[in-house]
Amino acid sequence: MKRLVSIVGSLLGLLVLVVLVVFLSITFSRQQGEPISLQGTPVAATPTITLGQSFESPIETPTLSPSPTIPPTLTRPPKPSPSPTPIPTSTPSPTPLPLSPSAFYALWAESFPEGQGSVLWLADPRDIGARKELLRFELDAIVEVALSPDGQKLALVTAYWDTATLWVARADGSELKQFDQGPGIGGPLLWSHDSRLLTYGVSWREEAEVPGYKTGTPVAIPVWRGAIELLDVTTGEKKDLLKMEPETPLGVLGWSDDGLELYYSLAIPQESGYEYEIWAVDQEGQNARRIISLGREAISPILSPDGTKFLISTSGSLAWISTDGREGKDIGVARSERGYQAIWASESSEVIVSQRDEKQPLVHVKAVDIRTEKSKELGDFLPSPSGYNLRTWGLSPDYQWLAVSESTGLYLAHLPTGQKVSIPAENQQAFFVAWAASSEKQ
Repeated sequence: MKRLVSIVGSLLGLLVLVVLVVFLSITFSRQQGEPISLQGTPVAATPTITLGQSFESPIETPTLSPSPTIPPTLTRPPKPSPSPTPIPTSTPSPTPLPLSPSAFYALWAESFPEGQGSVLWLADPRDIGARKELLRFELDAIVEVALSPDGQKLALVTAYWDTATLWVARADGSELKQFDQGPGIGGPLLWSHDSRLLTYGVSWREEAEVPGYKTGTPVAIPVWRGAIELLDVTTGEKKDLLKMEPETPLGVLGWSDDGLELYYSLAIPQESGYEYEIWAVDQEGQNARRIISLGREAISPILSPDGTKFLISTSGSLAWISTDGREGKDIGVARSERGYQAIWASESSEVIVSQRDEKQPLVHVKAVDIRTEKSKELGDFLPSPSGYNLRTWGLSPDYQWLAVSESTGLYLAHLPTGQKVSIPAENQQAFFVAWAASSEKQ
């Protein structure tokens, strides 16, 4: 009986083995012949192995999505800065104002950011879009310009970094000639009445001995010294005319009516401030003499175009005085709460006064006869809320146009109508120079 049970068990084990072999054979053939699906995602069948190929496992290896590749960080050299190039000034559209022809053209200077040059412009104030370029400097900034009394010459000071240059050219910008150069060259530029002599300033540093703090022992310190130079533009001859001391500020005012003396102001130090005086010196730099003391409240006097009178403004009055100190008179201008500004008219017999209206946002401009005190209204203009400044010689000789400097830029105001013409300039770097006779007037 035991033997029979043993035989039956052996047969059953063989049967199980045969079934297992058949199952494996069928499974293997399915893997070779058709793809199978894993969770609904098709998987490519294992390729058939042929001679020359390396052995590949018949078991499908799950395909994994590759990790995202992080590109390596690239170190690029810094982008080189471009060379400075002049910023082009936006040219306004040529839209002439419907006004009567101008007998005088506006002359102004515009400078670009440091090292990018400057331009000197001339334009009919009615048509700024048709402006004419008289001079262009590719690197230098124009610091100061003065038109000669005969209207035929231009004197200019330009600056490039720490170097300044003095130039003289014809009024049309031609025949530009350099006369001086150095770190301390500057204004004020003033022409003699015959348009032959020109004054300008120079400054330099030098060692000076001063009493030491507490001990009183002399010590050497660097101080600035200065001088007023006199240039003959016809011969090129230069000479020192005045020495400027650091403790005594000096301001050049202009030439006498006969052209023999140069007037200047001195601020004399006092214990409680400065006292202002007017002096004169001849063309040789000799015989300096004091003309008059102005006290402590006077604002820098303005010399009349003909060189015969000074306009003196204080905190409470406006007056004129002759250059010999023998004649003078207060100018009856009502002192409003907002004050006033005053400049000479071109004929030297009238003063141009601008005053803010107490009730309206307007500035009233009038001409006042310095002897009779009779006044005539020239017109009004709308000022900037932040204020305005009149440029000396800013009124055109025909009393039609006034140059006005404001925080928002430079403007030309047409007094009869009140229209304001904006002077185009980048970064508001523009200043008015003078009124030049138009070609029609010349």
